[in-house]
Amino acid sequence: MNVLPSLGLACRIKDFDYVTTLVFITLGPLVFAAFLFLLYGLEFLLKKHKAIKLDDRLKNNVHYAVPKDLVHQFSKTEVTTIRRTFAFFDKFSRGRVDRTLFSKSEATPDLSFGDYMYLIQQSCQVDNCETGFAELNDAAEAKANPHQEDSMFFFLLLFSFVILIGTSSTVFEYFQCTHFEEVEPAVSYLARDYSLDCSSPRYKEYVAYAVVMLFIYPIG
Repeated sequence: MNVLPSLGLACRIKDFDYVTTLVFITLGPLVFAAFLFLLYGLEFLLKKHKAIKLDDRLKNNVHYAVPKDLVHQFSKTEVTTIRRTFAFFDKFSRGRVDRTLFSKSEATPDLSFGDYMYLIQQSCQVDNCETGFAELNDAAEAKANPHQEDSMFFFLLLFSFVILIGTSSTVFEYFQCTHFEEVEPAVSYLARDYSLDCSSPRYKEYVAYAVVMLFIYPIG
């Protein structure tokens, strides 16, 4: 995955050496990962904004009215969460979803919001409310989206797998110096780039940087 040699940067950038390669190869993936996390953060904020607007809309939707006998069994926060979750399955906000997502019974093809709340009440009676609510909706979401996956994290893991070996090799090679004792005094140059003196200030300045990259890539 090291495309730098084919770019001919040594002809375009003054004082281009293996230090430059090290910085490009190690910082590039980190910048890309930061960009992905930025997109994820923006997506999260957008979803949160939509959720707030959705709450306001659902409060005034007659289809999302809480049954009278359940009004005092759920807090306002729980009702808000229940409405958001039900709205995930109710794409057109008509107050009904596919019953088969939550139950194998096909006597009633659609499940109303009130029926959904009764299902949650039953799950709370079987297990603690938080666990029962999560299991009920996780199973329904798996049925509604059998092929859904978190593409951002999947792509990030795939990308890290692809660049791991090449990046780690670049970092390790920074510590491989060739010693020449035939001259007085003896000299030492980087094996991958004989233009870089291992005793020079430029090389020594980036040793600490290379050590940090060791912990980030091959070790981390």
